[in-house]
Amino acid sequence: MSARFHRPVGVRRVTTPDEMTIEASAEERAALAEALDIVSIESLTADVTVRPWRGEGVRVIGTVRGDVTQACVVTLEPVAGHVEETFDRRFHPDVAESEEVVVDPDEPDPPERLEGQEVDVGAIAVEHFALGLDPYPRAPGVEFELEPDDEEDAEEPSPFAVLAQLKNKPT
Repeated sequence: MSARFHRPVGVRRVTTPDEMTIEASAEERAALAEALDIVSIESLTADVTVRPWRGEGVRVIGTVRGDVTQACVVTLEPVAGHVEETFDRRFHPDVAESEEVVVDPDEPDPPERLEGQEVDVGAIAVEHFALGLDPYPRAPGVEFELEPDDEEDAEEPSPFAVLAQLKNKPT
């Protein structure tokens, strides 16, 4: 998905905090909507600050916002939604690849390995945008209800009723 909203920032040129606003074009939004399997993305912008971090690394802080249309999981009707997610990511070339990943929800995410001489702030924004999507969008007032199959329920007694009959049966 990163190629669909590619906004590279050269790491070497970041010597002071660099603030920017990035916005997806209509073509990029259409490609992202298809990749994310949603109806449409009406808007997608991110306010991003890239700053130096520990010598050769960078820290990317920002907020991604967007308006979307998703299909209702019950009726497939279009459902309007809004996404707003913040992010704070750190990248450094000296971060070792580790086999074990320890996740502590109370701690900030560990730094990521910086590959090459640029960081793609568009790809970072899209990752967090995708995380902010409603996984089960529903049209207003729609509830998912299972209708019991009365015929099956009437034919099969519960296992406990069968045990009770066996227990009460004279020997």
